[in-house]
Amino acid sequence: MLGIRISSRVFSKGFDINTPVGSFSAKWVPHLPTEEILILNHSGNQVARLGLESFLSGTYNIIITGGGFYQFGRDDNSGRAWICKGEGKLLRISERKRRRFFISDGTEEIADCSKAWYTNDYAIRIINDTDLKLVVCIFIALNVCEHETPLTPM
Repeated sequence: MLGIRISSRVFSKGFDINTPVGSFSAKWVPHLPTEEILILNHSGNQVARLGLESFLSGTYNIIITGGGFYQFGRDDNSGRAWICKGEGKLLRISERKRRRFFISDGTEEIADCSKAWYTNDYAIRIINDTDLKLVVCIFIALNVCEHETPLTPM
């Protein structure tokens, strides 16, 4: 079981991400016509990237450096659920209670998360062995989707 903490930066766009295997940061990068979020390791090397599929889309592309392309978006069948699919995986993200989320692969829960009351900070617990970078990207994308303004944190 792994514990991850994603902390929003107070005076700048971005997040600090602390995991048992190292620290990362999320940085907003303006691109036309949309923006992207880069996930960087402690050396400043990109480990993942998130961006809108298109300007009018609510679907986010998640690209893991070294392999992995996923699409994240709302589940059309549920107002408080999201889907992340790609690389032969289909993950469902659901809100169990207000500010409490979990990720399931259809057979078992693989991660859960609680969001702080007044900030965009997340405490994540990975239950099943899964891709740590993908889980981090999913919860950052979830943060963006919850605020309904593409790639602009509240």
